[in-house]
Amino acid sequence: MKKSLFILSMLLVVGLVSTFVYAETLEPATQQTPKVNVKDREAWFKERMEWKKEQINEAVKEGLITKEEAKTWNDHFAYMEKFHKENGFMPGCGGLGKRMMRGNRWNR
Repeated sequence: MKKSLFILSMLLVVGLVSTFVYAETLEPATQQTPKVNVKDREAWFKERMEWKKEQINEAVKEGLITKEEAKTWNDHFAYMEKFHKENGFMPGCGGLGKRMMRGNRWNR
């Protein structure tokens, strides 16, 4: 009886310790933010802007938004294109993505 309780308690201790060790394990390379070059990002941005403009035009045709609202959106998209041409197409904050708000312990 004592031997089985001892083995059970040791297994419990090992299980609890392993959860803390697992929690501190670094992310594998497959889960890190993918590397995207500027040309790919620029092409994606232009494609996305064209899609958004098409969606606005369709919404006007279907009567979901007014022409004034569509003009406001198109002005906003023009501003975004101008901004990214002047400042680049990569995301801000070094592209940390999901880890940005949690703190990135690897870049301290």
